[in-house]
Amino acid sequence: MTKYADPFADMTWFASKYPSAAKLALFLFWGLALFTAGRTVGAVLENDIFGQDTHAYWLAAQSELTYERAPGQRDAYLYSPIFLTVIRPFALLPWPLFQTFWICLEAAVLLWLLRPLKFRWAAPYFLISLPELAVGNIYLLLAGAAVLGMQKPVAWSFPILTKVTVGIGLAWFAVRGEWRRLLQGLGGLALIVGVSYAFEPAAWNAWFRFLLEHREGTPDSQISFYVRCAIAVVLVVVGARKQWPSLIAPAMLLASPVLVGPIPYMMLAAVPRLARLSPCTVMVPGESAADPQSAVQQK
Repeated sequence: MTKYADPFADMTWFASKYPSAAKLALFLFWGLALFTAGRTVGAVLENDIFGQDTHAYWLAAQSELTYERAPGQRDAYLYSPIFLTVIRPFALLPWPLFQTFWICLEAAVLLWLLRPLKFRWAAPYFLISLPELAVGNIYLLLAGAAVLGMQKPVAWSFPILTKVTVGIGLAWFAVRGEWRRLLQGLGGLALIVGVSYAFEPAAWNAWFRFLLEHREGTPDSQISFYVRCAIAVVLVVVGARKQWPSLIAPAMLLASPVLVGPIPYMMLAAVPRLARLSPCTVMVPGESAADPQSAVQQK
């Protein structure tokens, strides 16, 4: 049989030991989900937030890339040039079709992330994710990249080349001394940047300047951001030492340049999948124990 090292991989023990608390948690979770869904519908109808961030991506892909708008401004594009290179073929679609495509993409990733959960937990989390689906940012895609990145380190290039500090999960391999996998991630990142830079040096230089000019542009104070990043590093170290990949998700959340409102919390959708990346095989007839040092690489 297979057990998981990560305590978040299987929470049935909690429901068995504390049934009343588990029922209360589920009730409150559904209440939060319905409240969030209602607020999202109201915000879409009243404040014109539907596709707000997605439109920035689509608009940036319609012409030569510039970084004229500061973070927080409407239609401000904040990510590296390679992100636009990837989405530009889809941005050839008219805006309504591109928006529909983006919603479907994020919804598909969300459903995949929540698949390990039972319906009674997955359904309210989907409702809680409606603000992200409405605004159309990339937080659910970042959650998916975290899961993929634990098996294919080059996938960490996506968080690093968009929200930069959210790519802190790549440090997992350094903490565990998995140097080959760390080099795969860093090498892939360098290759992506190098090839893209060769074709668009001006755009990359503009992005680097943009990051430097707005390095203090987090909504909370700079000190608060540094403290959050320090705690995120601690979570990655603890998770790597104890083989708890689920801690990668809250580490990414804390390292996010923006931690205002509910939308960044959508990265926690990675927890159900991440927690199941760390099995420890229990000795039973016909099976052998897994090497704990390589447990996170198994399914």
